[in-house]
Amino acid sequence: MIRRWIAAAILVGAVGACGPLCGNGKLNLSNAHINPTAFTCPSGANNYGYDVKGTVDADNQSSSSITIKSMRTDATVTKLNGSWGLSVGAKSGAENVTFSPKSVGSGSKTTINFTTPWSCSNTSGAAESDTYADFALVLTVVTSAGTYKINLPAHRMKMA
Repeated sequence: MIRRWIAAAILVGAVGACGPLCGNGKLNLSNAHINPTAFTCPSGANNYGYDVKGTVDADNQSSSSITIKSMRTDATVTKLNGSWGLSVGAKSGAENVTFSPKSVGSGSKTTINFTTPWSCSNTSGAAESDTYADFALVLTVVTSAGTYKINLPAHRMKMA
């Protein structure tokens, strides 16, 4: 009888000890960065394309490899200064975000690199002094283990 209690105590101790050592069983995304955090739209530009590149750390604490199926970015205008054809709260986004790697192995950590396309127009060619728009960005990561969202650093678009 005592052996059973000892065996049960050892089993409970082993399972309890695994908690902090074995992770939380999911994909954790953290430490997001983007570059550039600010971009100046050239004078005379019409639908001028540029890329915002970023990184996010991924820690797969699950027991299986996780495939990254797709990524998208969502942008919300948080502040405007000067004349704009949009308002605070306006939303936009990009579904064609390129990224690598395409999977994160079980128990592995990696840095995911991504590129999201942006565009701007500055056709008047004469911006008011200090004309800019600030955007809050969210990266949505669709994986074989579910959908994850991470807040990215803000992006500012200025007019030349």
